[in-house]
Amino acid sequence: MNDKPRARLRRLEERDIETVAGFEREIAKISFPDDPITDLGFYMNKVEKLLHDDNAACFVAEDDTGVVGWANVSQRRNFITKERYADFHSIYVSPTQRGGGVVSMLVEAVFDYCREKKYGHVVFRTRATNEPMKKVLARVGFVPTQIYYEKHFDKG
Repeated sequence: MNDKPRARLRRLEERDIETVAGFEREIAKISFPDDPITDLGFYMNKVEKLLHDDNAACFVAEDDTGVVGWANVSQRRNFITKERYADFHSIYVSPTQRGGGVVSMLVEAVFDYCREKKYGHVVFRTRATNEPMKKVLARVGFVPTQIYYEKHFDKG
């Protein structure tokens, strides 16, 4: 039996900014382990701008304890073909809620939004070493299509 409080979905609201900014900071630590941006104010500004972005949708999951997850998607356009598509930027679920269906709820909200907007496809980028996220992406139907390589040089 699942003893986790049942989460509900809704759109991002101003009162959620600080909590979601904290989630974004946690995502940065996973995505950029060598040099993450950890300034909460940076993420608060970023999330606040999303509230007023007509080409973005932000969803939060909350339970009786408060906001426990979030997802963010926005419209992009292929610079060559001009085709509109969705860019699924962020998803985060509090450790206490993992394994309780919150990820699926958030992903379905994003996918419903994409269908409503009639996007032909949605993309999601994650760090190559982020195995848990890659498993989630595969489970919800994403397939890898590109590999991004980097080469770093000494700054000295």
